Amino acid sequence: MNTHAGLLAEFLRQRVDESGKTLAVLSQQVGYSTSQLSTHLSGRIPPQRLVVGLIAATVPPALRERREAEAVRLLRDAQHPPRNPARPVPPVVPGQGSAVSVAQVQAQQLQVYERLTRALEQEGELRQAAENSARLVWVLLGMVNTLEDRVRQLSGERDRLIDRVAEGDAEAAQRRIGRAEEQKATAESELARAREKQRQAEELAERLRQEIEALTDDLDRLRGDQSSPHDQLPTRATPSPGPGGERDAEADDIDAALARATAVNDQDADTIDRISTELTGTPAPAPEAPLLVPDNPPTSPDMANKSAAQLKEEAEAADERGDAPEAARLYGALAALSTAYFGPDHRDVLDNRAFHAYWVDEAGDPAAARDLYAALITDYTRLLGPDHEETLHSRHNHAYCVDAAGDPAAARDLYAALITDYTRVLGPDHVDTLQSRHDHANCTGKAGDPAAARDLYADIVTDRTRVLGPDHEGTLRSRHNHANCTGRAGDPAAARDLYADIVTDRTRVLGPDHEGTLHSRHNHANCTGRAGDPAAARDLYAALITDRTRVLGPDHEDTLHSSKRFVYWAEEASGA
Repeated sequence: MNTHAGLLAEFLRQRVDESGKTLAVLSQQVGYSTSQLSTHLSGRIPPQRLVVGLIAATVPPALRERREAEAVRLLRDAQHPPRNPARPVPPVVPGQGSAVSVAQVQAQQLQVYERLTRALEQEGELRQAAENSARLVWVLLGMVNTLEDRVRQLSGERDRLIDRVAEGDAEAAQRRIGRAEEQKATAESELARAREKQRQAEELAERLRQEIEALTDDLDRLRGDQSSPHDQLPTRATPSPGPGGERDAEADDIDAALARATAVNDQDADTIDRISTELTGTPAPAPEAPLLVPDNPPTSPDMANKSAAQLKEEAEAADERGDAPEAARLYGALAALSTAYFGPDHRDVLDNRAFHAYWVDEAGDPAAARDLYAALITDYTRLLGPDHEETLHSRHNHAYCVDAAGDPAAARDLYAALITDYTRVLGPDHVDTLQSRHDHANCTGKAGDPAAARDLYADIVTDRTRVLGPDHEGTLRSRHNHANCTGRAGDPAAARDLYADIVTDRTRVLGPDHEGTLHSRHNHANCTGRAGDPAAARDLYAALITDRTRVLGPDHEDTLHSSKRFVYWAEEASGA
C-alpha cells in the first residue's frame, strides 16, 4: 500500500467514524458489499464512485463539497503517487582535472548501470511470479469446483451404502469424503496464497518500474552524448506460462496436483520475499489464512458426477435465466472437466473459460474475473493469434474488469493499446472499436483527468453519430458522459446546456420513464445549480423526485439521491 493510499483510507475512516454509521448501513447506501468497504477502508485504492458515495453518505451537506474535493485529491495522489527518486549518485566535484572528472563519471556510470541491471533482473523475476500466480489462480478455481462436485458425489454414494446397511463400505466412503473436504480446504488456501502473491509481485514490479525509469534517466544524464562501455543492458523478461488402506486414484491425482500448486506458491513466495527484502529490508507479509470450514456435505442420493453435456446444458440454462453465481459455478466446473478430457489448448476449453470469467464478473467478483481473463488472453494469443476476435474481445473484458476491480488508470492504458489494435484489425468505425473508445474515455475521467475525457468523448460523439446515428443508445450514452466530464472539468454551464439537449432526445427516443432519461435529468438539475441557479435546480429536482417516486418507488437509492440534492439546492436557494 503506498503512503497516499493510506492517507485516503484514514481520511475515509474518519468520515465513517464521524457519521456513526455501520458498514452494513453504508453498504446499502453506496452499493458496495461490507467486505468491499472493509477492504477499501483498510488501504486498497477505491474507485472514485465509491469515494464520492462515501462522502455523500457520511458528511453533512454543508461540508460535503469541501470534503469531496479533499477526498478526490487524495484519491488522485494515491492513483498517481510521485515517482520514487533513485538513490543518490555522488556528483562530480567541480574544479578538478579533466582526467579525474572523466574517471568519476565513468565510476558513477558503472554504479548506476549495476543498479539498473539488478533492477531489470528483479522486475523480470516478479513479472514471471505474477504470471505464475495468475495461471495458478485459474487452475485452483477449477480444482475447487471439481472438489465440490466430488464431495457431493461421494456423499450420495455414502448415503446409498448406509441405506443398504453396508457399514464397512459406508465408513470407507466417509473417509473419502473427509479426504476430499481436506483437499478442497487446501485448494482454497492455496488459491488465497496465489492471489496474494500475484498482488505482491505486481506491486513490487511497479515499484521497480519507477526505479528503473529514474536510473535510466540518471544513466542518460551521465552519458550525455557519449557512448558507454555498459550499453548492453539485459532485456526486460517476458514471462513464460506457469503451471498450473485402499487406493483412491482420483484423490491421489488431486493430492499430486495440490502438491505442485503448493510448490509453485512456495517458489514464488521465496522470489517475492527475497526481492522485497532487498528493496525494503523486510520480507513481504504472509497472507492471513482464511477460516476454512468445509461445507456440510449434501445427503441427496442422486448427486453422481455429471457429464460434460449435462454441465453444459445446466450452465446454458443458468445463463438464459441470468443466474450469475450458478452460471459461474457450472462454467467453472465445465472448464475443469473439459480441460481434463481435451487438454488445455482445445478451443472448447478456451470458450468455456471465457464464459466462466464473464459470469464470475457478473456474479460480483471483478477481481477474480480480471485474473481469469489475464490467463485466458495469454492462451488465446498463443493459440489463435493476437488479432483473433476472441483474443481482442477478451482483452476488452479484461480491461473492463480491471476498472471494475478498482484500477481505472490501468484499465485506461489497457483500452488505449486495445483501441490501436481494434482500429488496425477491424477499422475505426467498427462497433467494438467505438465501444472501447467510449470505455477508454470513461476510465480516463475516472482516473482523474476529466478534461482529457471530455475531449475524447467529443470525438466519440461525432463518430458514433456518423456511424450509428444520433438516436442510437450508444450515441446518447456517449453524449451523456461527455456532458458529465464537461461539468467535472469545470464548466457546469456548458454541461447544463448539453444535458438539456440530452434530456430532450432521451425523452423522445427512450421515453420519459427510462432510467437513462431520469439519470440525465438528475445531472441536468445538478449542473443547473452549480452554474449559479440554485432555485431552478431545486424546481428541477422537485419534478424529478415525483417521477422517480412513481417509477422506482420512494425508497429506491436514485429517488433518495435526488431527494438529498433537492434539499441541498433548496437550502442554497433560500440562503440558509
